[in-house]
Amino acid sequence: MDNCWNGGIVTGTPKRAPLADLVGIAGRLTLGGKPVGEGAAEDPCATLAWLANHVAERGRDLKADMIVITGSLIPTVSIAPGQRAVFTVDGLGDVVMDVV
Repeated sequence: MDNCWNGGIVTGTPKRAPLADLVGIAGRLTLGGKPVGEGAAEDPCATLAWLANHVAERGRDLKADMIVITGSLIPTVSIAPGQRAVFTVDGLGDVVMDVV
C-alpha cells in the first residue's frame, strides 16, 4: 500500500471473481522453476476500506477507475536478469515474466 518496493505494476485483462472467493486465495512464485514464495490473501475489502478511511482523514479520496494495490500474497523477492518468474494465483491463472 505504500509502494516502497514497486517500480511499477503490470495489469492484464480483468477477470471477474466474487469478492468472497478472494479471501484466502493462494498464490505461488517460482524463479527458474524453483519455488521461492507462497501465501494466501487476507480480505482485500478490509484493506481497501482502511485505505479509503486513511486518505479521507487527510482530506483526499479515492477516485473512480483508480487502480489500488491491496497487498501481496507473497513476500518481496529480488529477481535477477536472466531469470524467468512465474506467479500463479489459484483459480485466476499465471503470469510469466522473463527478466532481461
